[in-house]
Amino acid sequence: MPKEFMIIAGKIYTPKIRISNGAILVRDGRIAAIKTRRESKADRSLEILDFSEDIIVPGFIDMHIHGISGACTADAEPKSIEKMSEALVRHGVTSFLPALHSCDPDLLTRSLKAIASLRYRQLKGARLLGIYLEGPFVSPRKPGAMNEKYFKNPSRELFDEIYNSSDGMLKLMTVAPELPGAIPLIKYILSRGVRVALGHTDAGYEAARAAIGAGASHVTHLFNAMRIFHHRDPGIVGAALEDPEVSVELIADLVHLSSTAIRLTCMLKPKDKVVCITDALAAELSEGIHQIADREILVKGDAAYLMDGKTLAGSVLTLDKALRNLVFDVGIPLEDALRFMTINPANILGERDLGEIKVGARADLTVLDKSLRVVAAFIDGVLIYRREHDS
Repeated sequence: MPKEFMIIAGKIYTPKIRISNGAILVRDGRIAAIKTRRESKADRSLEILDFSEDIIVPGFIDMHIHGISGACTADAEPKSIEKMSEALVRHGVTSFLPALHSCDPDLLTRSLKAIASLRYRQLKGARLLGIYLEGPFVSPRKPGAMNEKYFKNPSRELFDEIYNSSDGMLKLMTVAPELPGAIPLIKYILSRGVRVALGHTDAGYEAARAAIGAGASHVTHLFNAMRIFHHRDPGIVGAALEDPEVSVELIADLVHLSSTAIRLTCMLKPKDKVVCITDALAAELSEGIHQIADREILVKGDAAYLMDGKTLAGSVLTLDKALRNLVFDVGIPLEDALRFMTINPANILGERDLGEIKVGARADLTVLDKSLRVVAAFIDGVLIYRREHDS
């Protein structure tokens, strides 16, 4: 790609505002200007990329994903992260946060180091932003698909081992606030520059509020793997929904959550505190049994399960599919749905030059057709992916 070029679009969602018949000037990998189509005609010397029938949005950020296309985060192989990076860009994802789960301590350490080894490497697809870790300080009462034998009570020493193995790449860590010693550990984790999420927890309302008061500001896949909401025991769900400063994750595959649960959450939470994640482990895989790292996973329909056929094991979701679910099935306005996978995760992760189409930001852009299917994706102003033909 040339160092300076113009992209024209039928619509641009920044995502804060919508611009019809707009143009984006890209210079040295960043957004240099946002213009109307008429204004762009003055720049006749520039190369023009014509997406005048399409929609341009900020590149998607999947801040919670375990695996796609047979590759996963927990096999201690850097090449698996590289494969995930290449696969994700086909779905409009330009940045991601690989998520690890509680597992054998040796495997966890090696997996942390494998991801950290890519810290300064230019990947061929989506940009690596850090590491998300679920556990091991989580509750055996709400293990989800994880093996509770690897769960531990909060420990500063164990956290330091984990953090050091990540070479400082640990960005977000899930903790169950009801565990003994959880509150002081939350404060310690925050002091190391790692954000704390609450999840895989049987916490009641008061324990959740105590953790939020200690600085926990995010909730891992709201409603899933946590105490259910009850009108006399609102629990962690009630604490998260009522606090306007707490951000929450939603898995919008319409399996983990119903359309109603998603709509109600979006009605209750500020627009900038909802994040759409995939929590994918088996995205792009066909139906049947697959060996993924140390586990066998059953893909059936629109979901992935442990071999009992009942326990959900992550998802098969991709963010472009999540966007279509939110807009066409749930009824969320496109502007809002886009926020959930662009500017909101960028802000949560402290990535100020990602997630928004604005002057000075990285030119990480996703192009969608009118049915919200991915046409192309740019990372730092480089066309990384372009659909070869309509599917």
